[in-house]
Amino acid sequence: MLHDRYGTAEAMGGFEAVRKLKTDSFSAVIVNISLKQIKGVEAIRKIREAFREVPVIVLYNPKDMLDLKQAKAYGVDYTFTFPLDTDNFLAAITHVVSALGVDPAGAGHSMQGHAAVPARPEPGAPEAAADHEREYLDVEKKFYEGLSAISAGKIKDAILIFHALLKTTRIKKEAWRRYLEDSLFQLGQCYGALKEYKKSNVCYLKFITKAPHNSSHKSALLHLGKNYLDMREYDKAAGYFRKVVHMHPYDAFSTQARKMLKKLEPPGK
Repeated sequence: MLHDRYGTAEAMGGFEAVRKLKTDSFSAVIVNISLKQIKGVEAIRKIREAFREVPVIVLYNPKDMLDLKQAKAYGVDYTFTFPLDTDNFLAAITHVVSALGVDPAGAGHSMQGHAAVPARPEPGAPEAAADHEREYLDVEKKFYEGLSAISAGKIKDAILIFHALLKTTRIKKEAWRRYLEDSLFQLGQCYGALKEYKKSNVCYLKFITKAPHNSSHKSALLHLGKNYLDMREYDKAAGYFRKVVHMHPYDAFSTQARKMLKKLEPPGK
C-alpha cells in the first residue's frame, strides 16, 4: 500500500531496524506488535533507545492490549487496529512526512516492521464512556479529514477544517489537545503551500509558543526558515536554520537546515 508512494524497507526485529535507521534516512517506523515471532514491543524498545525522535506507528490486534500498553510506555506516535483503516493510516503517514518536510514523491522512507495520534476506542467499550468519547472522536475525524484534504490537494478545504478544529474549547483529556496543536502546525503547512508566507509564519510561531514539547517543534523552525528564504529575508532564514542545526539530537531536520545554510553562504566561504 505504501510502496507506490514512498520508498520502504523491512526489518526483522529491533536490532535490524536500528541498524537500518543508522545507515539510511527514514520518515517513520511501522511496527506490527501482533507478530509474536518478531517481538514488536521489544523492537520498539531498541528503536527508542537509539532514536528518541523518529515517529513510530503501531499496528495491533485488539486482543493485544497489554502489548499496546507496554509499547506506549516506550513511546509511540500513532496506533491503528486491525482490520486497518487505510484512509486514516495513509493520512497519518502524510502527516508524518509533511512534518519532516520531505517530498512524498521522492525521498520519504518508511520502515515496516512489526506498534502518534491515539487509537480509536476498542469495540465493546463500556457504553457509559460513549458520551465522554464522542467529542474526541469528532475531533479525531475532523483532523484526519484535514490531512486527507491535504493529500488530495484541497488545501483551502484543509484550512477551513483546521481553523474549525482550533475553535474547539471543550477538551476532556489533556492528551486530546495534541490534535489542536497539530492543526496549528498543519495550517502553517497549508498557508506555506499557497505561498501565503506571512500567515504561515504566524501559525508556526503560535505552534512553537503553545506546543514547545511537540515532536514537530523542530520541523516548524525549519519551515519558518524556508518561508523566510522564499520571502528573500535571508538573515531571518539563516537565523532559524542555525537554531535547527544547534538543537539536539542531530537528525534529518538538522541535515536539511545545514544544507540551506550552505546555500546562503557567500561564494568562496
